[in-house]
Amino acid sequence: MKEIRLANKIITKLVKDHVHYPDRLIADTFSMLARCGVLLVLYWYVFRLNGGVVNGVTFVVTAWSIFFYFSFSTLRLRDVSRSIMHDVQTGSVEVLFNKPISYLLYRFWWQIGFGLYSFLVVTIFGVLILYFLIGVPESMTLTLFLPTYLVTLIGASFLSLILYGIVGLLAFWIEDVNPVFWMVDKAVMILGGSYLAVALFPKFLYQAALYSPFGASLFVTHTVYDSWQSNWYILLAWQFFWIVFLGTVMHFLFVRAQKKVSINGG
Repeated sequence: MKEIRLANKIITKLVKDHVHYPDRLIADTFSMLARCGVLLVLYWYVFRLNGGVVNGVTFVVTAWSIFFYFSFSTLRLRDVSRSIMHDVQTGSVEVLFNKPISYLLYRFWWQIGFGLYSFLVVTIFGVLILYFLIGVPESMTLTLFLPTYLVTLIGASFLSLILYGIVGLLAFWIEDVNPVFWMVDKAVMILGGSYLAVALFPKFLYQAALYSPFGASLFVTHTVYDSWQSNWYILLAWQFFWIVFLGTVMHFLFVRAQKKVSINGG
């Protein structure tokens, strides 16, 4: 119950702040228009040159897949690694460790609350714009789509926080985690389907996107494909596996980090 109350307070406070001071929303909206909008225009032109279909996939399906990537990115869950690194570098992590709350849960809920308002607003408006401009693929009209999308979205959020949380915890040993962050982040961008839709990947890259934690952290981009109807449970199982496995790794690192702080006089 204590954790639930903490999560509610953090998220409520941050959402209210962003409603009254919409600077982050404006920045995220312009970022979405600048990157996703331009990219979709380029894809539209390429698909038009190829008769409307590339590798058996239509432009509408590809556009929604890429949009889901950029929509998810507005949650800014990746920033949790740098928040942890900042706490370690400034020494504030020692104070937070002594609080009667879980440090990682605090950081995770803070990160969710920080990006939630922008995510909801940008996603809702983006969905409406795409719906009226290009329509929706048939796969999104099926009863299966919405519940599996929501489950995948929750799983992707957990996995992203765990993955970037592990990167952040490395700051207890290497202090500056930016090089590791860049490698992990680029792997997530590539295998998550940021600038090249997953359905257009060559076979070896497609397999990596399916079975690696980097691709699994963005399975929301798979939900619009026709193949989702037959393999959604397999992908969700892989996503759950990586959450459990990497969650165990993160717990091990966190315990070691606590001991390290205690030994050094924290």
